[in-house]
Amino acid sequence: MSETTDLRQIQRRIHQLMSFEDGLWDLLLGSIFMFLAIYPVTRELLGPVWNLVLFLSVLALLVVGQLVVQHFVSAPRIGYAQPRRSPKLRLLVIFTILMVLITFGLVLWTLLSPGPEISASVPAEDSSGRSYMVELIVVLVMGGLFSTMGYLFGVTRLYFYGWMVGLANLASVYMVHNAGWTVLIPLAIAAGIILLIGFVLLVRFLRKYPLRVEGA
Repeated sequence: MSETTDLRQIQRRIHQLMSFEDGLWDLLLGSIFMFLAIYPVTRELLGPVWNLVLFLSVLALLVVGQLVVQHFVSAPRIGYAQPRRSPKLRLLVIFTILMVLITFGLVLWTLLSPGPEISASVPAEDSSGRSYMVELIVVLVMGGLFSTMGYLFGVTRLYFYGWMVGLANLASVYMVHNAGWTVLIPLAIAAGIILLIGFVLLVRFLRKYPLRVEGA
């Protein structure tokens, strides 16, 4: 029993080291939500279709860039490891993919749907009776998804990320409909916090695991 527990702890530590230790995942996540925070601005400039194309292109570049940096910066410092593909790990991957798709679907539906045009000469419509059920669902889904990931991988900050981003999304949508905000400032603040944490983790990782010099 003790050996099984130790093996699970080792596997969890490997996942932490390979996926979350260097802060690149945090930088990727923060960058995505930062772009979502300014999405309404670029939508006004480019239009809905081209703005969505821009978002998907930026998303692809961010993901590829994260993988490239991880391969050339992180992997040489910590080495390579192939975690055992257990049924639990497969279920986790499937669950994570499904929850990410659902979460980003809700977020994108909330943030990217066309809203009322705001004009300086026309007062904003009263949105006091608007239901925020979708945004509340986003809060619960984001909080539940990231809390589950935080528990399974033993990464405490993921609990904070999920609830912070969900509540920031709710506050952003509320201010869009009640104050006419274009930039989603609460979501941008949340994204900035994640980016700052990622940058600090990356600097700490580079100092903790210096690049090995051949022949040394």
